[in-house]
Amino acid sequence: MSDFAYLEELAGQVKANRKYLVQLEEELKVVNMKLHEIPLTKPTESAFAKMIGTQYDDQQATLETTKANLEAKREELSTSIKNDTAKFINDMTSPELVIPLDPKPTFKDGRVQYQYKNQTKFPNLFDLLSEILGLSAPLVVKDVLLSSTEIIVKVTNEYEAKQKFISSMSEIQKTLTIKKK
Repeated sequence: MSDFAYLEELAGQVKANRKYLVQLEEELKVVNMKLHEIPLTKPTESAFAKMIGTQYDDQQATLETTKANLEAKREELSTSIKNDTAKFINDMTSPELVIPLDPKPTFKDGRVQYQYKNQTKFPNLFDLLSEILGLSAPLVVKDVLLSSTEIIVKVTNEYEAKQKFISSMSEIQKTLTIKKK
């Protein structure tokens, strides 16, 4: 069984790993730049060090080790992001998905509004879901607005709101299933 709380945590992990991956990429660019410069500056720097009676500090071995470590971390993070995103999609498309909505909606301005239980919010979940679907948050599917704080259905009848909500979630799950393949 999968639920929104777990998916929120998983989406947060994907976002954090992506942010860390960007930082690693920047560090790798700096290391690669330094490695590229060493063959260009080494003759001058080593000759100058010898001339003034000091030891030339050849950073090439250290930089190559750092580069290898960064590349390994990058690969590990990329794999983790890919696997976590696949797990997110798999759990979102599960027929066992539990969405923690308060069963008693409010009626306002000709709309039915559902709040999440305990006023819970799911910003990471909806950020990642929107990204995967290629849409902007909040999601609007078949007259149903799905956001990190509430679900709003543009009908006045509670039964019709439930039908539209089920239909919109089914549409999202079908789209994610296609993306999974």
